[in-house]
Amino acid sequence: MTSRISRRSFIGAAALTGASAALAACGGTPAPASGGGEAAATSAPAAATSETVLEVWNNNWGEVYNEPMKAIGEAYTAETGVKVNWAFNDQWQEKLLTAIAGDIPPDACYTNWVGLPTLAHQGTMLPLDDYFAASGIQSSDFIKAMIDACVWEGKTYGIPGGADFLVLHYSKDVYEAVGLDPEQPPVTLADWVAHSEAIYKFDSAGNIERMGMGPTDPGLIYAAFLFGGEFYNTEEKRITCNEGGTVEALEWMVENSQRWPVEKVAAFTAGMPGYSQPNSGFATGKVTYMYNGYWSAEALDKYAPDLNYGLAFLPTLNGTPEERKNYVIQGWDYSIPAGAKSPDAGWDFLKYGFYDNAADLGVKTINGNCVLDQMDEYVKGVQEWLGPENRMTPQFSVFTDTGAAGEKFWPVMPVASRYYDEVNRAQDFATRGEMTAQEALDEAARVTQEELDSALKS
Repeated sequence: MTSRISRRSFIGAAALTGASAALAACGGTPAPASGGGEAAATSAPAAATSETVLEVWNNNWGEVYNEPMKAIGEAYTAETGVKVNWAFNDQWQEKLLTAIAGDIPPDACYTNWVGLPTLAHQGTMLPLDDYFAASGIQSSDFIKAMIDACVWEGKTYGIPGGADFLVLHYSKDVYEAVGLDPEQPPVTLADWVAHSEAIYKFDSAGNIERMGMGPTDPGLIYAAFLFGGEFYNTEEKRITCNEGGTVEALEWMVENSQRWPVEKVAAFTAGMPGYSQPNSGFATGKVTYMYNGYWSAEALDKYAPDLNYGLAFLPTLNGTPEERKNYVIQGWDYSIPAGAKSPDAGWDFLKYGFYDNAADLGVKTINGNCVLDQMDEYVKGVQEWLGPENRMTPQFSVFTDTGAAGEKFWPVMPVASRYYDEVNRAQDFATRGEMTAQEALDEAARVTQEELDSALKS
C-alpha cells in the first residue's frame, strides 16, 4: 500500500473508549447578490479566467493532511487555468468571521457539521440552491445524511466534502484467545456486551489487563439513534435529548459502567498510544474493539502487520440490516462566504472538486465519497490503494454499505457545538454516577434550549 495520510475531521469521530478515539468556467450559473443575499439568477455571469485567483480556506489539519487538498487545487488549475491560493487556518471559524466582517472573505471555505448551521443562521454563508439547480445537481445525488446536514431553514449552505464511514474493527486474535468465534463478531448490542464480558481480564487487584468494549461505547451521539432516540424536533425547535430512546441509550451506558467502571477503564487506557501510533491498545491486543474509518489501514499495516482483525457493522438493538439507517454519517463540507469577491468561480471550484471529481477526492484524501453514482469508482480507487493482499481489501464493503445506509446526523441548529458539548457532559455525569441518566439529560436539554431560544431570537 502506497504511503498516504490518515483521515481526521474537525471534532473527530467519537472513538471507542481506549480504542481510538477532509471544472470548466461557470457559464450559466447564478450569481449570488453581494453581501450574502439570495443567489440571483443571471443569464451570463462572468466566467473565471486564467487571471482569476481563487482564495480557498481550509481548517489546518497539519502539513501531511493539507497537501492532498492542495492537489485538488492543482488539478483544477491544470484544467481551467484558474489559480487556487490555499490558506490553512487554525481557529478557522473565528478567522472566517473576522474576514467576512472586514469584507475580505475567501471565495470558498471549509465548514463542518457543527460550524455550518451557526454560520448559516448568522447570514455569513451564501445559500447554494440556485447554483445546485443551474448545475443540475440534486440532493438525491449525495449521501443523504451529508447533504441534509447542509440544510438550514430550507436552504442549502454547503456541498458535502468528505464523509466518515465508521465501522467496528475487532481483534480476531483476542477472539481466538478467549474462545469466541473470530468469524462471528457482535451483531446486536447484547452480543457486544456478552462478548466483552468474556474478553475483559482483570488482575488480582481488580485492575484491567484486557478490555472489550468501553462502558460508554460507541458514545451517546451514536447510541441514541440505535435506541430510536432523537436529539431535536425541527418543527417545534425543541431539544429532545431527555426523551425516549436517548434516555434509554444513556441508561444502557450506565449499566455498562457498573460492569466496567469508567474510572478503571480510564486508568487502564491512560497514556496508551492512539491507533495511529506504535503499540496502540488495539495493535497490542489490550483493547479488542475500535470504531473507526478505513484510514486506519495505513497505521495498522505499518505498526501491526501481523494483527488478525476483522471489520463489522456497528451492532444494533436487533441486528437487522434495516436498523443501519440509524447509523450516524458526518464529516466536513465546503461553502461560499457572504461577500466573496468571486462567488461564481468559487462555486465552479466546489463543483469540480466535490461533485464532478468526488470519488477521486475521496481516494486521494482518504475520505468517504459523498456522491452516490461515483461509489463504484471510489471503491475501485481505494482497493487499488490498499492493494489486493491487504487485510482490509476483502472487507471494504462494510464501510461503503455503512455510508449508504446511515441517515442520521447531528441536529442542524445555530447552537450545534454547544449542544454537542452538553450531551457529552451529560454522558460523563451519568456514567460516573454523579447524576441519573434522566437528570443529566434534563440539564443538558434545559441549558441548550435556553441557548437555542436566545440564538433564534437574535
